[in-house]
Formats: sequence, C-alpha cells, structure tokens
Amino acid sequence: MSSLVADSLTRRHVIFRQYLDHPLDGIEINASFWAALSQIINGLRPRPLAILALPSFSLMNACCENDQGIQVDDFIQRLHRLYYKSVIFNDTELFFQHIEANLQGAIECVNLVLDEPKELSERIQERHLAHRLSLFIFYWGARWPPTASALSFEEPMRAVVITRPRQKAFRIYYNQARPTSDGELRLVNWFDGDNLGLQRTPLLPPAGSVYANFEGRIFRVPVFHSPPWFWVSYGQNNSDSSEGEGSGEASGEASGESGDNLECNEVKVTGGRDHRLLMLLAEHMNFRFEYIEAPGRTQGSLKSDDAKESNESFTGGIGLLQSRMADFFLGDVGLSWERHKATEFSFFTLADSGAFATHAPRRLNEALAIMRPFKQDIWPYLILTIVFSGPIFYGIIAMPYIWRRRHVNMDVEQLGDLCIYMAYIKEITPCVLKVKRRRVPSAPRMPEQLFEKCIWFTLRLFLKQSCQELYHGYRAKFLTIVYWIAATYVLADVYSAQLTSQFARPAHEAPINTLQRLQSAMIRDGYRLYVEKESSSLEMLENGTELFRQLYALMRQQQPDGHQSFLIDSVEAGIKLIADGGENKAVLGGRETLYFNIQQYGAKNFQLSQKLYTRYSAVAVQIGCPFLDSLNDVLIHLFEGGILDKMTTAEYTAQSRQMTKDQAQQSKELAAAESANANSNAKSSEAQTQEPNQDSEIISALNLRMLQGAFIALGVGSLAAGRTTNRFQANFE
Repeated sequence: MSSLVADSLTRRHVIFRQYLDHPLDGIEINASFWAALSQIINGLRPRPLAILALPSFSLMNACCENDQGIQVDDFIQRLHRLYYKSVIFNDTELFFQHIEANLQGAIECVNLVLDEPKELSERIQERHLAHRLSLFIFYWGARWPPTASALSFEEPMRAVVITRPRQKAFRIYYNQARPTSDGELRLVNWFDGDNLGLQRTPLLPPAGSVYANFEGRIFRVPVFHSPPWFWVSYGQNNSDSSEGEGSGEASGEASGESGDNLECNEVKVTGGRDHRLLMLLAEHMNFRFEYIEAPGRTQGSLKSDDAKESNESFTGGIGLLQSRMADFFLGDVGLSWERHKATEFSFFTLADSGAFATHAPRRLNEALAIMRPFKQDIWPYLILTIVFSGPIFYGIIAMPYIWRRRHVNMDVEQLGDLCIYMAYIKEITPCVLKVKRRRVPSAPRMPEQLFEKCIWFTLRLFLKQSCQELYHGYRAKFLTIVYWIAATYVLADVYSAQLTSQFARPAHEAPINTLQRLQSAMIRDGYRLYVEKESSSLEMLENGTELFRQLYALMRQQQPDGHQSFLIDSVEAGIKLIADGGENKAVLGGRETLYFNIQQYGAKNFQLSQKLYTRYSAVAVQIGCPFLDSLNDVLIHLFEGGILDKMTTAEYTAQSRQMTKDQAQQSKELAAAESANANSNAKSSEAQTQEPNQDSEIISALNLRMLQGAFIALGVGSLAAGRTTNRFQANFE
C-alpha cells in the first residue's frame, strides 16, 4: 500500500462500454482474456482506475466468435490483486467530466475503451480531451489494426489499439511510437498467454526517447519583425517556401487574412536571438522548420467578438497555435493567465522585467544656473538665516545698553550688605548730619541707526564685501567670526564649488524612471504612453492593479473619439518615435527589448526606467503538445549551461558592431560633406555640429551662456538700485 500512496497523484481511468444482451459462456476464454488485459494495463504502471460500465456490452466480431459475453467482475478482481483502486461510472458524460477535471489538475489518466474508436474519438476531439496526459486504449476484438485511410489519430491524441490475432495473443499498436505527426499506428509490444506474457515493460516507449530525435520533421513557426529576437524582411506573393535548416537566413511562406482575401507574403528571417535559438534546437533535436507570417504581425490577444463565448479565441501567432495551424511560437512571447487558456508554455527562455523608456533628461534652463548649487528645500532656510542674522546681531549689541538703563534710588545707599535709607536719617537728625549730594553717572547711549547698520553689515558680510567692525564687545566679535566662517567656508566655498561643477557638467531635469513619475508627467506635462498591440505588456495594463489601471485609463482619456492610437506595431516603432523628437512620449515593454532598441538608436538619447515587474518569456506550443517534456529538457540544459545568456549577449555584441560600422560610415560621409561645403556655409555647419556635441558630451567647456543668470541678476539689481536712488533724491528735494 506504500507504493499506492506514493503514486496517489498519478490517476488512471478505464472506461467500459458493456452490453449484456448476449448470454454468458466461454468462461475459460474470458478468464484468459481478462488475465491478458490485466497484464497489459499493468505494463503502464497505473494505480487508481475509474471504470465506466454502461448497461450493456458486446464484442461480436468475426475474429472472436466464441466470446458471446465477457464478465467484468473477473477483471476487477485481478486488478485488485495488483493493488489497483477502481471507481465505476455508469455514464459516459460523467466520465468525460471526470477526465476534464483531471486534465485541469495536470493529472495523468489512462482510459480503456472496449468499443470501436471512430465515434468516440470524434467526441474526444470535440471535448478537447486529446492531451499528452490522457492515454486512450481501444479494444473491440479486431484481428488487424485499422488502416490510416479508415481511421487516423492525430496529435496530440495518444491512442493505443489492441488487436487479437489469436485467442491468447494480443498486439499493441501506438500512434506516437515515432516523432512524425502522421498518426500512423505502429507495433510497439505484444502479449503471448502461452509463452512469456508481455514482451517488454513498460508497455509503451517513453515520450522522452521518442521525441529526442524528430528525424527531420518539419515544423511551422509564426514570426514577425521584433528585434532583437527576430530580424524579418517581408516580400509579396511568393509561392515557394523554403526551410530553415541551421543556415544564417530562413524564409517561409506566410498567409494572413484581410477581409475575405488571402494574401501570401514571403517572410525572410535574417537573424535574431530566437532565430539562433531555433537553429540550435533544430540541430540538437534533428528537425526542420519553416517560417510563416503571424496574422497581423502580432503575438495575439483575445478577440473582442468572442468575449461572450466560452471557447475564447486568440489572434496573431497564438491564434495559429490555438487552431493547430502552427507547431510552436517564440520571440519574447510573455506568459499570462489568458494565454495559458489557449496554449502551453515551455521552460522560460528569458527572465525579464517590465519597464518603459522615454527621452533622456533634458538640460535645465541655463538662466537659473545660479540658483541650482543649492536645492529648492535649502534656499528657504538660507534666506531665513540671512534675514534673521541682522536682527540677531542687533540684539547682541543692543542688549547691554538695555540692561544698563536701570533706575537709581537717591534715598537708598548700599554699604556692603546694608541698605541705608537717607530720608529717614535726615528726618530724625536734621541738624546733626550733613550728607553730601551724590553725583549719579550718566548711562551710555546706544549708537544711532544701529538696527539699519546691523542689517547692512550682515548682508555685506555674507556677500563677501569689505565692512568695518560695528562694535568692540567680545560677544559681537564672536558672532562676527561665526558669520564670517559661515559666509566664507559654508556658503561661498560650497556655492562656488557646486556652481563651477555645474558649469562644467550642465544640470538636467529629474529622470522619469518610476510609474509614479510617469503618471505625474502624463497628468501635468501631457506625456503619452505607447505599448505594442496584442502584447503581454498591453495585457498587464488592461488586467493590472493600482497604477497600471490608472495609467491605462489615462491612455484612453488622451485619445479622442475612443481611437486607440497608443497601440504601436512594435517596440522598435515606439523607440523610433522618441528618437525622432517625441520628447513627451514613453514606450512600455520588456526591459531587454527596450534596452536593445535603445542601443540601436543611441543610448544617450533615452532614459530606461526601473524594473516594474517580473516577466518571463518562453516557447508557446499547442495544448497537449506531446514533445513538450523533451523540449523542456533541452531548454533547461541550455539555461543551466549559460548558453541562453551567451546568445543574448552575442546578439547585443553583433548589434554594437553594426552600430560602430554605421557610425564610422556616417562620420566619413559627414566629413566629406563638411569639406565640400566648408567655404559656403562654414558658420551654419559649425553651429549645427556644436549643438549636438553640447548635449552628447558628459563634460563640456565653459560657455558664456551659462553665466547669463548672473548678468540678469546684476541688471535687476542695478535697476532696483537706480530706482531706489531716484526715490531718495525726490524725497530729499
């Protein structure tokens, strides 16, 4: 029972269609039949079994005329002796629902059908029960298997046909014994009741060994232009299709519907990381492939017309997989819950993250350069410090004068600790005591206009101008030293150093690198966010939470009349919009794709955001694909060996080399053009060549335009001083 518990997650099912219209005889033959069938099923190593036994069952055939009836009880007893659990259903529909529930839970199931497969196989295809996890074993007493013209089991349906050429001999035919997709039944095992029993165990060849070598099988792969994954060039109306067999270029015939017309376009793939990956898989697994154009040249999304239907259909390359017109699809195909309903995905080929790109931070206004050495939150405190420094200095100087203005009582004299009241003494001794009248010294007077002088003293001190000492007290001297140190070493030196560094490296605006900043820019500055149509990034905006939904709502509000002009054909098209001068635009997509296209158009012109969310890309295959496990084994080995990362890096390196060649060619052409037009338009060409250099260089030479803010401040101060002088003269006159 321990082995039964260990394999409880692997579910197996057996379906019986039993007709009890005939009498029960041939007990000895029936016993041998069920014994053989029990051994055949035991070769599959199943554990729990679900049995569907309908009210009647008949196996009348020319090859088994002696079998007038078959007992199920003997078969169930033999299964129980092998420690198999069994569940009996009496309705085919309930049994199909049971299989669907198992497939939804990724639980393997084996189904024994004692009936002709033609009618039941059609129902299996209609119910989408054909899957690599669902095996159907058919036995209806035939001596020979059906011909391919009479009955064909197409992928992904796994079908086994058991024939009985003799009473105690059985042959097992399997439609996936070879990696071809023709569905041809091939002999894989047999059972001899008089000799050795089952020829080999397990009963069927494992899928890993079958699909390790495809023996030159041809696969159809949808593709569209999406660098750096695929570099595609399109042609028109070419009926010949060629196959990619590991060469540097691959082409194929693509078809796409436009209304009722069917257009055929030639697709020529010239490179790309996933093209190299596909060639590596083809070489390792021995298959060939042909490229077909993805409808709409997109990955695919849910059709809005079929939203009310339970069977949701997709467009684009995923739609071809869903309709089984293509075998697999790759090229930065992101995983999502909606796509999992239409396709299956392999082990990931790219661990990426979502991001957005916008223009590089622009230079700030050079007229305000004198204000940037200190941040905006520092200037208020600095101004308050300068404003209150004068009154504080005035208080330090004026406080002793205020303290010395105390009242002197002429009738009281102090003799040590004693207080003598002279008025009382004069009253009692008017003629005896003569008191000399005391002279009270006058209190020192405060300098005139001390407050104004303190204000101007502190201002001149902070502005590093020459000034005279106002007061000789030690408190005022100490405060003067503190002000001088603060003005010289804290303000002047720090301000000068910061200003000089900003003149050498001009300041730029804050980068837009988070979703919060992007949302603020869309609301305040009118930025427009673009996304590739029918992509996983668009699904994230539509089905995301919080900021993603708010961004998508802003995108729709910015479009007049409900037109979705924020959808673009590719990420490359969005990067080109920004490169052409669209400074108020942003593009959402995969970080790797954005990074590659940014390198293509010049990284200095763009700003790449932080990582927004984790996203994975994989190879999309048909639901129930029989070779998915073999494909995963190869991809896992490539990932663990670092080959996938190396291929991505190699694609970036190749692109950088191409960019270097293009830049060298452009520089040669520019030099030739400048030498030819040097005499005619030297000034204009100099201005045009110097302007980009100022934005592209990290450190540039000092320019007088950067000092325009100082001259503006000087002009404003001169005007204010002139108006103040005129007003004073008018008041004096």
